[in-house]
Amino acid sequence: MIVIINGPLGVGKTEVAWKLIEKFDHAVMLDGDYLGAVHPFEIHDSQRVAYLYDTICHVVCFHVEHGYHNLVVDYVFEQPESLAQLRRALNEIDDVTYAFRLTCSVEEMEHRIRTRSSDPARITWELNRFRELMVIQEANARRGDLGFVIDTTALSIEDVADAIWRNITEEVALVPYNPNWPALFEAEREQIAAALGDRVVEIHHIGSTAIPGLAAKPVIDIMLVVPKLDDAIDCIAPLHDLGYAFIDYPQNTERRFFRKGQPRTHHVHIVAQGNAELRDHLAFRDALRSNPEWRNQYAALKYALAERHRNDRAQYSESKTEFVRKVLSATK
Repeated sequence: MIVIINGPLGVGKTEVAWKLIEKFDHAVMLDGDYLGAVHPFEIHDSQRVAYLYDTICHVVCFHVEHGYHNLVVDYVFEQPESLAQLRRALNEIDDVTYAFRLTCSVEEMEHRIRTRSSDPARITWELNRFRELMVIQEANARRGDLGFVIDTTALSIEDVADAIWRNITEEVALVPYNPNWPALFEAEREQIAAALGDRVVEIHHIGSTAIPGLAAKPVIDIMLVVPKLDDAIDCIAPLHDLGYAFIDYPQNTERRFFRKGQPRTHHVHIVAQGNAELRDHLAFRDALRSNPEWRNQYAALKYALAERHRNDRAQYSESKTEFVRKVLSATK
């Protein structure tokens, strides 16, 4: 597992990274500012950034080869393209990656800066740079992924590390089918349709909450269909205003993923018209709606996997793949 911690200057990325690695049996913390401390230094130098990312990947590979499979990387990412560049490179080493962005109020940040410095010039520079980076990151998060937000204003370093840990080890908790789930989908569908307008051509209720009688995680999965996958970028800001965070997993080459709520309550998946994922999701949903035997088999599998992978959502999802393929094959 690789965890990336983003955030403006002084928000506490390094301290949080140190606390976070203590929660793993074996883990390594890599500070991008130290790994990339080269001279001369230019902030907006693509060659320097590429060199830093190559350095990080080489160091990560070294640690993995020596038995450290959990790594925490902290750095300042201003552009979603920059974070995506590193994430794609790290995905070649480990396909389980998480990214978080630490935020803080200006008032709290000023307090933190003053407690660690008595130099007025230094305090002024750090606070101005913090404000500048916050504005940049907030604006750019409306067009891409700069990390799932953790507001640190009222939290200690330990609290922030705990919040990240809860996210990456979020429990797979199944509940009996709730007959209110279709209504919850419909209410959310109306909000999304109003926000996105003609950007989307179809909106579908998918996943286990769309199958009557099936136990599920209490998360409403929604699939949006756009003319081309590149059109999804125009949906990021409107969905952000509805409370959705865009999570740019590198392996999601055919869809774009968003989550809402803490704990999460809704997922949005965006695919292009004619996409195989759209066809398969709808076919699997409809097959289980019409076949009680498959639905019962799937429920039994889900309960078994939830017990086996209780704190590993990625492995839980991956372990269902074979059953899904079997059902899809039988429907063709």
